[in-house]
Amino acid sequence: MHKRLLNEATIDLTIIPKGPVLIKASDTGADPTRPDMEFVRTWHNGERVVYLPGPSLKGVIRSHCERIARTVNDALSCDPLDNKKSCGAHLQQADPGDKVHRSSCLICRMFGNTVLAGRVRTKDGYPIDPDQVRTEERNGVAIDRVYGSVAVGPFQMEVLTAGAFTTQIQVRNFTIAQLGLLALALRDIKLERVGIGFGKSRGLGHVTLSFDRLTLRYPRRPSDPTRLPGAALLLGADEAERYGYLKVNGHQFGYGQADDDAGRQLPDGLALHEDDWSDWTLDLTDEAKIEGIWKACIPAWKQVAGLD
Repeated sequence: MHKRLLNEATIDLTIIPKGPVLIKASDTGADPTRPDMEFVRTWHNGERVVYLPGPSLKGVIRSHCERIARTVNDALSCDPLDNKKSCGAHLQQADPGDKVHRSSCLICRMFGNTVLAGRVRTKDGYPIDPDQVRTEERNGVAIDRVYGSVAVGPFQMEVLTAGAFTTQIQVRNFTIAQLGLLALALRDIKLERVGIGFGKSRGLGHVTLSFDRLTLRYPRRPSDPTRLPGAALLLGADEAERYGYLKVNGHQFGYGQADDDAGRQLPDGLALHEDDWSDWTLDLTDEAKIEGIWKACIPAWKQVAGLD
């Protein structure tokens, strides 16, 4: 299924810290004047800057998607830390692609496992204006749970307190239910319900985000440009069944995934159109309209989660 491009969603985001944030560098070096825990840095546009690593952001999004999925239906997400309940532990590299996909849970189909490649890709977040980025040094200690005294420390932490960082999420061969679940996770980050980085229980990691751009792309013309089709519909009935999408009550329904046969109706005034490269696209920069797309995807998520 990854050998073809059925559809693609590209989401441009701006992430803004709403309090101290720390994503620790793996190696702080030998300089005794630097904090014990330094914020991760890299070279970007010719200067060394703090940044938000793509794998860290993807891990936060996946973890929260798992939490949402397990809250409504345990069958939608395996436990990657338990070999008895992990999708990857029961699959082999030599297994056919359709079997691997068919046997994986909703979360593994989105983010991948040790055998299946993920559909969600997250880029590093770089500062829009490095001059606006602010970091400060804070002191901390670890308290002995028995005696209430200092067990470790004091130690120094370099935390991010100001700045704006742009990143991008790409989702290929998505179903509408998957977009709905991803939208819920991003909404919760925007509402400061989900933290990132180190020390979330200490009050660190609060961020918010804004949706800067959403681009939906289809290499082939959809049957109805005013409706949003998912991957299960675009595969066709026979192949959809092979990959784990079964026809039930007039809907393409698979283990952990569902799509309306006719696609999801786009909000009023929006439609896919053919661009100069013969792709069928919808390109939005209005945050209200982007959130309108997310809300149009929620019914598909509710259907697969058994909430309807």
